[in-house]
Amino acid sequence: MARGTDLHPYYQRGLRWDQVNDIAFAWVKLSDGGAPYTTTRGGVTYRPDTHVAGAKSRDIPVGGYHYAQLKPDPETQADVLLGQVARLGATGVAPMLDLESPFTPNGFARDFAVAFCRHVAAAGLRPAVYMSASFAAALRPDLWDVPDLVIVIARYGARPEAMGSARYVGRYDVHQYTSSGALPGSAGAVDLDESYTNNHLTTEADMPFTPEDFRAMMWGNVFDAGGNRNYAQFIKDMDAKLSALGAALDSVTKLITDSATHPVDAEQLAGALQGKLVAELVPAVTQAVTQAAGAETADEVRQMLVERLVTQN
Repeated sequence: MARGTDLHPYYQRGLRWDQVNDIAFAWVKLSDGGAPYTTTRGGVTYRPDTHVAGAKSRDIPVGGYHYAQLKPDPETQADVLLGQVARLGATGVAPMLDLESPFTPNGFARDFAVAFCRHVAAAGLRPAVYMSASFAAALRPDLWDVPDLVIVIARYGARPEAMGSARYVGRYDVHQYTSSGALPGSAGAVDLDESYTNNHLTTEADMPFTPEDFRAMMWGNVFDAGGNRNYAQFIKDMDAKLSALGAALDSVTKLITDSATHPVDAEQLAGALQGKLVAELVPAVTQAVTQAAGAETADEVRQMLVERLVTQN
């Protein structure tokens, strides 16, 4: 069990992130209906960027949530949220659909939410949905055909499955248990959550791998704060294998030239073997990288690979 929070750019303005010590994850409102979310009060514009940056400054996994409106269509609204998640790098927690008013717990709400969450899943991110226990009792998100759906249920003063008019007995991952919490400096009361699984957290392996990620890993070999960036380790291993390949070429060359009836010049043989590797290995690697990370990144990888193969001694 871990404690988290849902934050609004305005209602929780002034939050002192440097004093936050007991929050393990956070969702921040990033979008509303068909647009990214900001609000201007008293000539000051409040943006989600502040909370996202604050959470990151404390190494707190942070994601975004979207307040659903009846229009536009769910896929368009999902794209707005995904765009803001990408812009802010808010990928530490599953992007979440906030399903409440103006919706009512009926078939339209269910179909909207399923389409929204499927669209998020198709983009390569694990989707989450938030609703009250009474909504959940009617809509049963635990029965939706959505892969890896994270379910967040709001019910204050009792667990979702506790007896009462708002009882929800299905599966859930996170319980929003109060809207009256407090965090240092916040202008208003804060929603607080308890997680019962880790499904809401997005591991490195679950995140979409972009050309920018590949470029950073290839050239910088950068690890995250925990020292366990998976793709950086992959590149490190690849570099070691290339070095081992060079040593293997030397061994094969020596074996053949030492034992053959008609010795072949070692340098000529190594060159021939390298040429074969360049001709056969490089195109295969280039094709795979093109599919995964785009043509521009694949060209950079191809140049580096050729350079390594040709210069191994």
